[in-house]
Amino acid sequence: MNPRLFNSPDEAARFLRAIMGPPKRRLEGEDHNRVWLMLQLTEPVRETNNQHSWCVEYNIGGIMYDVHYFPGEEPFIEVYLND
Repeated sequence: MNPRLFNSPDEAARFLRAIMGPPKRRLEGEDHNRVWLMLQLTEPVRETNNQHSWCVEYNIGGIMYDVHYFPGEEPFIEVYLND
């Protein structure tokens, strides 16, 4: 017997969205540099720390950005995508 976890692909997608959060895209190159400068001039809306990394959230004009910091590495920026 092969039990199914979900009744449809839509149900599976809703489950993944619930546990993974909204889709994001990692910024690189010129996009990263441009947004990084903008974020340096803005106050974050939230900061979290899990003892191994830090995440700082920003909201600029209704667009959400996450900046992730890991010890010994350059920070990276993710932008929330509209879905």
